[in-house]
Amino acid sequence: MPFLSVVNILFVEFVAQTSLWLDMAMLISRRQLLTLLATCTSTAYTLNACSKLSLPQKANKKQLNIYSWPDYIHPDTIPEFEKRYGIQVVYDTVSSNEVLIAKMQAGASDYDIVVPTNYGVRKLRELKLLQPIDKEKIPNFKFIMERFRNPLFDPHCQYSVPYTFGTTGIAYNARGLQERNCALPDDWDIFWDKRLGQRMTLLEDARETIGLALKRRGYSYNTQVENEIAIACQDLKIQKPLTMCYTSDQVIIYLASGDSVLSLAFSGDAHQAARTNSDVKYVIPKSGTSMWVDNMCIPYSAPHVENAHLWLNFMLDPEIAKANTCYTYYANPNQKAFERLPLELVNDKTLYPPESLLDKCEEIGDVGKTVQFYDRMWTELKCV
Repeated sequence: MPFLSVVNILFVEFVAQTSLWLDMAMLISRRQLLTLLATCTSTAYTLNACSKLSLPQKANKKQLNIYSWPDYIHPDTIPEFEKRYGIQVVYDTVSSNEVLIAKMQAGASDYDIVVPTNYGVRKLRELKLLQPIDKEKIPNFKFIMERFRNPLFDPHCQYSVPYTFGTTGIAYNARGLQERNCALPDDWDIFWDKRLGQRMTLLEDARETIGLALKRRGYSYNTQVENEIAIACQDLKIQKPLTMCYTSDQVIIYLASGDSVLSLAFSGDAHQAARTNSDVKYVIPKSGTSMWVDNMCIPYSAPHVENAHLWLNFMLDPEIAKANTCYTYYANPNQKAFERLPLELVNDKTLYPPESLLDKCEEIGDVGKTVQFYDRMWTELKCV
């Protein structure tokens, strides 16, 4: 083997392992505080999801390797799948779409299921890192709601199966706002309220955070007009001294503890924080926000394709989908599961918004070469 080939392989492995251990460090910190998960999760699942042990070898056909988000599945789901099919599941966790894409590009080849968001699916398709879904092997796909069967990022769901959907809006501590004589929020201006200085967080996500500033100005999340992006980022530079931090994986902790009175948050994270702290509420801004779908995909290099299809069909079982929704508080695009949900979830307009509000929401999409300008503006903002 040529020397340069060996160096390339070693470098790819180093990148993948470094990303893996960075993910682990963030995950351990989060789970130390969310002790509820440690008590309710089975031993087998905890070892798989939290210990970051190396994945089993491809030779073992009775296994399934999943790369998904933390706190994103009912604790009984994996044990039930293992019991039903006799397949061992290794559940590895990701902290962002960017990490997921980078790891796939770096050569991670042992994963059978990955769970990217809209634009992550599009990017992985462009990189030819996903394989087509065989719909004949997942008959439960028939339960997917019509509006999710032909997404812009993956026409006719050729490479993806929708898992959850939600919005990115305003999570807040009602008591904390009252103590500071602040009205309950209904739009993005609240993030510029000086009375909440150093008691708010924004997402460690360029498109989401710049997006809120764009939407506040009446611009699109997907604008390719550089002047509009620059104006939004200037607004964020003015706002930055009020912000505790930019974070995506610690939002639940800050909200649940009361450290954050206001957070840019994914809808499900806000509802999970509310389990611990009843003062936490969530609202979709009246001017609109981003709407996203997380999707289950099979990587091109997946070693256990048949098992991956079994998992996809299993996750679309209405009872399994219902259990996952009740646990994660993320809306499920499964119509039969929706029909079985408790009324409190069905009637929750922050989980299943009315069409009139959804019409004001946008999918974060491809902005072409303008993404480089977004990245530059984001770097400037973070360095101020």
